[in-house]
Amino acid sequence: MIATAGAVLLCAGTATAQVGGNIALLSDYRFRGVSMSDGHPVPQLTLNYDDPDSWYWGVQASGVNLHERGGTQWIAYAGMARRLASGWSWEAGASRSVLPRDHGSDYGEWYAGLAAERIGFRLYFSPHYFGRDTRTLYAEMNGFYPLPGGFKLVAHIGVLRPLPHAGMEAASVRRDGSLGLAAALGDWNAQLAWVASSGGAPRSVHYVEAASRAVVLSAAYSF
Repeated sequence: MIATAGAVLLCAGTATAQVGGNIALLSDYRFRGVSMSDGHPVPQLTLNYDDPDSWYWGVQASGVNLHERGGTQWIAYAGMARRLASGWSWEAGASRSVLPRDHGSDYGEWYAGLAAERIGFRLYFSPHYFGRDTRTLYAEMNGFYPLPGGFKLVAHIGVLRPLPHAGMEAASVRRDGSLGLAAALGDWNAQLAWVASSGGAPRSVHYVEAASRAVVLSAAYSF
């Protein structure tokens, strides 16, 4: 969900404050395997601050196209990340997603994670996923493997599980995953990935799925 925060986790332990971000263009904005742009290309901007005391915070703005209505999804996040003596890092934080054209789909999440040099794990909890009276857990694993020529093989696996409670309609587990190739040239990064998701799990009326599978191309400039 929050790629920049994940990068902060992998780089935990820096001693100086850092301000940065990136601007990207995505051929399809896929959030946990589901298209938030109805299969159309959209821009994305991320700004973040990494405090020397291990705190970080930031904001991400992504173009969305929901039911043929354009708009922006804002995600603000904050947390703490620290490196362990073993070389692993841990983090904990919270995020808030806001859709200005549909505040009924706004929601917050708490998350915690562990990461090593090439692999990371995160667990998210939301008491009102996409504004619905539904509590959810989302678990994800992200990793990469370096290849010759400066390329990387990147992979992601995620599982969204609704937590049952009185009065909630039955909902199945949703799974998503991606496999792609990434390359960096200076401050520029490009990635081509195959993304897929299964059906099931509760969805907001605006959390729509253009297709269960897609090939997504993205290019980003970091600053």
